[in-house]
Amino acid sequence: MSGAVRERRPQASVLFDGVVTLAALATTLAAAVCFVRADGSGRWGDLLLSLVVGFPLMQLLTRFPFQLNTKHAGIEVQFDIGVLVFLLCFVRPDVAALAWCLCVVPTNLLQRKSWVSRVYNASIGVLFLPVALAVLSALTVPGTGKDGYPRVIALDMTVPELFAVAAAVAAVFVVDVAVSAVSVAVQERTSIKDELLHTGAWLAIGTSVAVGGLGYLGGLVHDRLAPWAALLLIIPMIVTMAATRAMRQTRDVARRSEALFEAATALHTQGRRADLARALQKHARMVAGTPAAMVRSVGPGEDEIGVPVVAGDGVVLHITAPRRRDPNQRASDEKALEALASVGEAAFFRVSASEEMHGLARRDVVTGLPNRLQFSERLAQELERAREGGRLDRLVVLYLDLDGFKGVNDRFGHDAGDELLRLVGSRLRDTLRGGSTVARLGGDEFAVLLPDCPDVEGLCRRVLVALRVEVRMRGHVLRVQGSIGLSRARPGDDVGTLLRNADTAMYRAKVTGKNRWVEFRPELLEEEIARLQVIEDLQQAPAEAFVVHYQPIVDLQSAPTGGVGATVVGLEALVRWRRDRGGAVEPLVGPDEFIGLAERSGTVVGIGDSVLRQVARDAPAIQQLAGRRLDLMVNVSPVQLRHPDFTERVAAAVRQTGLSGCRLHLEMTESVMIDDDTVDRLRDLAETGAQLTIDDFGTGFSSLGYLRHRPFSSFKIDRSFVRDIATEPTARALVEGMVKMGQALGLTIVAEGVEHAEQAAILREMGCQLAQGHLYCRPLPADELAAVLDEPVSPQLSA
Repeated sequence: MSGAVRERRPQASVLFDGVVTLAALATTLAAAVCFVRADGSGRWGDLLLSLVVGFPLMQLLTRFPFQLNTKHAGIEVQFDIGVLVFLLCFVRPDVAALAWCLCVVPTNLLQRKSWVSRVYNASIGVLFLPVALAVLSALTVPGTGKDGYPRVIALDMTVPELFAVAAAVAAVFVVDVAVSAVSVAVQERTSIKDELLHTGAWLAIGTSVAVGGLGYLGGLVHDRLAPWAALLLIIPMIVTMAATRAMRQTRDVARRSEALFEAATALHTQGRRADLARALQKHARMVAGTPAAMVRSVGPGEDEIGVPVVAGDGVVLHITAPRRRDPNQRASDEKALEALASVGEAAFFRVSASEEMHGLARRDVVTGLPNRLQFSERLAQELERAREGGRLDRLVVLYLDLDGFKGVNDRFGHDAGDELLRLVGSRLRDTLRGGSTVARLGGDEFAVLLPDCPDVEGLCRRVLVALRVEVRMRGHVLRVQGSIGLSRARPGDDVGTLLRNADTAMYRAKVTGKNRWVEFRPELLEEEIARLQVIEDLQQAPAEAFVVHYQPIVDLQSAPTGGVGATVVGLEALVRWRRDRGGAVEPLVGPDEFIGLAERSGTVVGIGDSVLRQVARDAPAIQQLAGRRLDLMVNVSPVQLRHPDFTERVAAAVRQTGLSGCRLHLEMTESVMIDDDTVDRLRDLAETGAQLTIDDFGTGFSSLGYLRHRPFSSFKIDRSFVRDIATEPTARALVEGMVKMGQALGLTIVAEGVEHAEQAAILREMGCQLAQGHLYCRPLPADELAAVLDEPVSPQLSA
């Protein structure tokens, strides 16, 4: 906000004031022509005498105007009409007309007001002449002065003549107020009726008639009495001016009070800074009582008074108004402007707070990026523009999700997570410029809007690079990457559809390997709907819908080749879901098809508890069938591990299985090892008597340091390594390294996914203690384990 707060004047206002000015110029020119063409001697002397007498009187009377109570403070009634009446009585009409014009124009042009006001006041003052002459000519009979020249007012002191003078003054008053009201109404865009209806109009017209009567009385004194008798007019003139001044001060106080009250009401209804500044300008004119009042960034000049207004954001405005000659009026103006400034500052503070709240509602507080609300608004705007421009297929929305972000939050805290989010947001902003919008939707999810994207593949490659962040935190190097879902706008798409499609594609990118981008296809939505149906069925499934099958774990060293005759030393509990689809029970669903969705929806906690209880119930029967101690292994989700009651539930299961002679193992993936927050939880679990096993070892964050400082007793080598040990030297070397590492740490090693006798022989030769896989047995219900537990297993049992 710089410079003055100006409103462009309506063209109609400029034209109207221009017409008034042109009429005044024509009147002045006509007066000059009549004076030049008039006959008779002494007219130049009469003109000079008229100016000597009239100009000082004009200067005196214009110092005491009567202010009407107008909302925009644009109408002042000046009592210089008394000078015009006196001139018409004093000299002949041509001299009086020119003298009036030569008095009224400089008097108004020298006032301390805006040039627009000066020119307008001078013009309307000149037009008093033809109005007064027209009324006087219509109502009186011209006479002759003592110098023998004609007079408009004969000074015969008759009732008709007095009535004509009063009517002329009243007509001038009406024209002054009416023309000024029209000018103000056109400029301020208000109704003429509102500007014409003023309180105190009758008092003003009465005072005007009284002052006009003084002019008539002055003409009589000049015509009938000695010159010194004019001194007698000083007393009524002083009384009239003093009364006018007192009335004006009283009315000024009332007008300012009303204007300040209206300003306080109006300013606090504004919702934007620009509107508030314009309203402040409008009410400054009303409070100061002059159209010359301004709101601007520059302080007051020498001929002005001013009050600063703090508008927020380091902006200071100044309410300025012309400096009045009267010290009392100037002090009143300053106090009124100070009160208005206080109201304005309060209004600006409210608008600033509202704008800040509005900004916070649309901006993410962590990254400073637009949030979901603002992103949706911009997306709606760009969608409309794309439809109008016929380029829907070039509007692209990306839905981004950070892979591994949760581990950063869990391990290093939310402050570190926020720092990482800010870094990602900054990298995205730097990568995507020129009309794009980057937003944080929540959590570790971001969105990108590109209104016109010709190269989608190149765009996604750049964004993937921007999402690959490597930061050092507390001595650790963290690597985070991202998955991207992309959707293009199509006819009929709205904001929700585009975001949903991009989110669906992003989910597919995550489940198919992460660190990649996938473009939305309609079939992805069908698959997502199917996944949501699975989640809904999981949430509604009773505990008995989840059954436990057991897969034997054998001692490789108990058989010569690790195959035939291997002894069963443990069982892994594997959950199966008996899904009910509207009365039609489907075949059992394996964990690979629903555990991920159960973790996503949180239902894995209930499923895990159900499995844990079922294993504890089956333990006595299993022990009775085996006739020896067995290890029972139960898979645990990281979601279960974070549940506050999980340790107590494990302790109860350990006690129940221990009574039967079995030992409970908890299997969990390597991801739990890197989480510092789970160290205490792992130790608490170990203290319950449960054995802790790392599942799928080698596929995640394998670290010798973690293994040394976590209470694990065993680990399972993932099937992806075991599968190729007979055909790939690299896989064989990796497995052998894992076995030796486990032996060095005193850990028990279990090889998963053993399906061929050759694999078993190699593992036995490496020194691997235990194995599990279809070579020995497929997972079986508890009531089918008798044949497996009675005697050593053989490959004939595999399916």
